[in-house]
Amino acid sequence: MKMQLLVIALNLTLFILGLVLLIFGSEYFVESASRIAQRVGVSELLIGLTIVAVGTSLPEIVSSSTAIVAAKPALALSSVLGSFIANISLIVGISAVIAPVAANAIVIERDAKIMIMIAFVLAIAVFDPLTPGVIVFWEAAILLVLFIAYVTFLYYGREECETCYQFFFFVEYLIRLRFMTTLRGLRDRPKAGQKQDSQKEESDEENSTSGVGIRDILVVLGAGLFIAVGAQFVIIGTDFMTSAWGIQEGVVGVTMLAIGTSLPELTVSLNSVKKGFGRMLIGNVIGSNIVNLSLGLGLITLFIPASVGTGVGTLTLIAFTLGMSLLFYGIIRRKWRVTRMSGALLLTMFVLAQIAIVTLTQILG
Repeated sequence: MKMQLLVIALNLTLFILGLVLLIFGSEYFVESASRIAQRVGVSELLIGLTIVAVGTSLPEIVSSSTAIVAAKPALALSSVLGSFIANISLIVGISAVIAPVAANAIVIERDAKIMIMIAFVLAIAVFDPLTPGVIVFWEAAILLVLFIAYVTFLYYGREECETCYQFFFFVEYLIRLRFMTTLRGLRDRPKAGQKQDSQKEESDEENSTSGVGIRDILVVLGAGLFIAVGAQFVIIGTDFMTSAWGIQEGVVGVTMLAIGTSLPELTVSLNSVKKGFGRMLIGNVIGSNIVNLSLGLGLITLFIPASVGTGVGTLTLIAFTLGMSLLFYGIIRRKWRVTRMSGALLLTMFVLAQIAIVTLTQILG
């Protein structure tokens, strides 16, 4: 009996430790990688569109990718979609109950619709009659193209077309493959920035030391190791819970893993609300969801097909993902804000979604 309790405690500790390593490793990785990119001449805008944008979702991306490599696609799908649901219901709901959260009309009319569109694309990929229940190469490629188009469109809207904030502008930008032109512009931008800011860079080089660069490199390597080890610990802990307790992988993913990887965003969101930056909160949540869906599931499935199945558990999870995203959009679209009552509604829906998904996944699979 004591040995069994010891094994349980050890595996749960590994799971929790894995989450901690994922979260803190990702944070330090982004900070140091951003500094290294600045030192080699990458523009701040490009850093923001790549390293920082991906960094906020790094725990979800790494955990889902590791799960697929470990032949646990159900865990990957449930953790990504569970995090998606938690972001727009749990995080926004708690924040709104504390203080009403205002929303930026541009973010809602453009980014929220892009988020919903990508969610529907993922649903089609899963239930595609040609490859039902499997996310294959070309579907993963579409998700990655959507990610690239989104981050480059943010740059395009800021630098070339400040009035292009409507959703249909993004659709046109995507269909006409204009992101290819923007990518070429981003590739050349650091060189222009170096010419314009040569004096500043020379000053920075004089003030910097090689030790700082070495430190950042060591931090990136160490953080990368923490992330990799943390992801493996999460998989080990999940293996134990599914084999010893008979819990479905999808249940672990949508509850413990999804909520655990969303904790940093919850902390940031609560601090944003307390400081009066509610508009930033909504934008961060939507951006994180876009990255999670497109990159979190699109990157690794480009190389390894993910057989997530089309069972009741998968259907329920995707149905709640689509339903919650539409509810979220509808609530904010009414008054461009999330009131305390709306926040309470989102929290209630989060609890109901968890109960429904866990029950149907565990019983019917």
